[in-house]
Amino acid sequence: MRSAGSLAWVLVLSACTANSPLNTVENIVVIVAGGPSVTVSDVRTIGMARAAGKCTVIAVNDAVFPCWFADHLHACDRRWWIENSGVPGFRGFKTSLETVPFHDVKVLRNTGIDGYDPQLGCLRSGSNSGYQAVHLAAHLGAKKIILLGLDYSDDGARMHWFGHHRPGMDKHSNVVEWRRLLQDLTEILNGMGIQILNAGIKSTLTWLPRIDLGQEL
Repeated sequence: MRSAGSLAWVLVLSACTANSPLNTVENIVVIVAGGPSVTVSDVRTIGMARAAGKCTVIAVNDAVFPCWFADHLHACDRRWWIENSGVPGFRGFKTSLETVPFHDVKVLRNTGIDGYDPQLGCLRSGSNSGYQAVHLAAHLGAKKIILLGLDYSDDGARMHWFGHHRPGMDKHSNVVEWRRLLQDLTEILNGMGIQILNAGIKSTLTWLPRIDLGQEL
């Protein structure tokens, strides 16, 4: 029997996907994050695919601003939400792992750092929002997840396609540990029949198959 929280999350997921193309044969979810490999051309390709109903899009943190067409915005940090005033103009679904003072942001339950939690409404953190977005895509029913901007590549992951975060958000990050945690998660999801593909030309996620966005979408 599902818990009340789980049932509530089922309803939330239904609302989230009601206007998205996750009922397509391939169930493709594209995740766009903040790594420096993201280009305007990539964003255009993803936007056109979303407009044609070929994929669902999850934007991570600041990726929502060029990807305003995204279905879902995920940002783990309370401070990010506060500094961006809850992104009030975004009409898609919003999630966080930390409590935030915005009624339209669904706070998910953090159940640990590594692995995969099959319980709807619960996520493992992986110590970063990109990992959480991959976990979330699996909960949304994805059969193919395409990653863009999950580069984990520079000194402490401080450089993004938009430059540095604002003061206070620009923190040193252990990208070696991030890669280890994400590789473990992708292997779990592969075992569940979910394909994970990497569209970032500068990404360090070398264990994932590289793809061309234009050809894949």
